[in-house]
Amino acid sequence: MRYLPSPFLLTVLVALASIPRSWAGERSAETPECKEITARIIERTNTHFDHFSPSGGSVFFKRPDMVLICDPKFVTYVSLNWDASGFPPADWFVLAATAGNAVTGADLEKLEAAAHRCHRAALRDTGERAAVALPNATVGCQAFTRDGGGVIVDVAIPLRKN
Repeated sequence: MRYLPSPFLLTVLVALASIPRSWAGERSAETPECKEITARIIERTNTHFDHFSPSGGSVFFKRPDMVLICDPKFVTYVSLNWDASGFPPADWFVLAATAGNAVTGADLEKLEAAAHRCHRAALRDTGERAAVALPNATVGCQAFTRDGGGVIVDVAIPLRKN
């Protein structure tokens, strides 16, 4: 599985527009909260730290590949990409749920079911995007079959209302 360069896809309650990954705060991935999330992702998914983004707002992992965008004051989410087709295997959805649980603390089974629902909805949507809101997480996705297909799933801590 390779990381697909793509715009940040996070649709919160189908009302939030796409937000570029570069908006994460300078060095925000080095905050204590983000370091804890990074450690949980590594522990639960058996991934490996690769590097921080130049701004320090994102953490890139390898084997399996994923990205943590972490800015506790703005948005925190983990993003996984599948570029072999528009239909990832079941274990990829388990991985997305496991990584999402490390970020949000939401129930694993509910996250996995939400990722599947989001995937199916995005395949049906002409814009190729969908979102599923859970009490403790938002699952945003993009899925398509054109040009060989691909899927992006983001699991985010829901935005807090002020």
